[in-house]
Amino acid sequence: MAYTVLARRYRSQSFDDLVGQQPIAQTLHNAIATGRVHHAYLFCGTRGVGKTSMARLFARVLNAPDTIEGAPKPENDTDFPPLDVQQRMADAIMRGDDMNVIEIDGASNRGVDDARDLIANAGLSPTDAARYKVYIIDEVHMLTREAFNALLKTMEEPPEHLKFVLCTTEAHKVPATIQSRCQRFDFRNIATRAIAEHLRRVVDGEAVAADDALLYAVARLGQGSMRDALSLLDRLLATGEDPLTTTLLEKMVGLPDRQHLTDLVDAIAEADPAATLKAADAMVATGIAQDQLLDALIEHLRDLMLIAACGPDSDLVELDEQSRAQAAQQAARFDTPVLVHMIALCENVQRNSKLSSTPRALLDAALVRLALSEQFADLAGLLAGAGAEPSKKKVAIASPLPQPRQTSAAAAPPNPPDPAQPPPSQPPPASPAAQSAPPAPRRRLTQEDIKQALDVPLVRELSELFDASVEDLKEAPTSAPADRQDPDPAQE
Repeated sequence: MAYTVLARRYRSQSFDDLVGQQPIAQTLHNAIATGRVHHAYLFCGTRGVGKTSMARLFARVLNAPDTIEGAPKPENDTDFPPLDVQQRMADAIMRGDDMNVIEIDGASNRGVDDARDLIANAGLSPTDAARYKVYIIDEVHMLTREAFNALLKTMEEPPEHLKFVLCTTEAHKVPATIQSRCQRFDFRNIATRAIAEHLRRVVDGEAVAADDALLYAVARLGQGSMRDALSLLDRLLATGEDPLTTTLLEKMVGLPDRQHLTDLVDAIAEADPAATLKAADAMVATGIAQDQLLDALIEHLRDLMLIAACGPDSDLVELDEQSRAQAAQQAARFDTPVLVHMIALCENVQRNSKLSSTPRALLDAALVRLALSEQFADLAGLLAGAGAEPSKKKVAIASPLPQPRQTSAAAAPPNPPDPAQPPPSQPPPASPAAQSAPPAPRRRLTQEDIKQALDVPLVRELSELFDASVEDLKEAPTSAPADRQDPDPAQE
């Protein structure tokens, strides 16, 4: 007997079984129960989030509601075929070969002639005691403009027995004239925790042991797609291993070893550049690409940042309980601003490595820099000392400019102060004209000015941290010390 993949074998059989799309399922449930079923629906969302499964369930409930416990039916409507007939239709619908529920691939049936054939067959009444004929057009955005135009009239005023369900991963490519004739539902990416819980039900059904750390890792790799996660789990089951472990997943997918990743971050926390480079080299020696290493490091640092900012019990942390506890211990060694800076630095290295002929040098330099940056914990003080606001993209830098060498005439002592004038510590008030005078225009900075400003360590640190630029240079005000007395020219 041919093997059926997990994504098909564990397809949802009722609205309650759909994972992560409860609002949409509830809306369709109520629409059927109240008799407010629209003639056309547009299901939008990324791959593997349940669009086709929802479309099949919708068609099944319309034609065979008695085959699902608790399925909605219009009030005072009992005109349905016998249960055995409904069950036969339901099985065919879920297999995708029912005569009254026609699934069309929009990528291979995209021309105007295909649309005309659809319109010609749409007028025929449903067979086998079915009440509705349902067209499910997958990847509908692949249809040509002429095909869309041919469907406009039929979708606007279809026969009473005809329903359309259009599915797409790129809703922006569907013409507005089509969208306006449909009720649109946007399917969300499925949460990692929800995917992991469904994977637990699948491995239990397959009688295979797997720890929670593995299921969460598979769920995260699915990136919100249930089908992608199930396909990856299928690959793991194909190895024949029991129990399934994270080590097996790391070898199959090419992920960095989690213990090596923990050692790397621990070495950074210990401010040990030698241990940091050694841990990174151990990861590279296993055959891990630099991009994969940085991706894993950024994801790990993100987990630590979320724990530091929101606490270890936050739902934002997509880890199993054991991994969450270990990450909480490591997160306690860093301040939240430190982790933000580390993520920004790693992302910057990842971007620059794609344009560099020596990406390993950039990685090593960044790791050493992280290990030697002992002032990360005082980042708030660093910003306060610079007078900068982290929310601003560009930072205006005030840095003292070098003073020109004084000539002999300028070196002469100044005249003694006039007794009638206030002391230097109390500057005279500005005149009204001076107060209302417009500020002096900002001078144009030269490359030499910018280079000079970036030579200041604090300025350079801020510019790299916030991707900022130098906008202006201002001379720092100079004033004589209060206890200094100007010499009397008469005494010389």
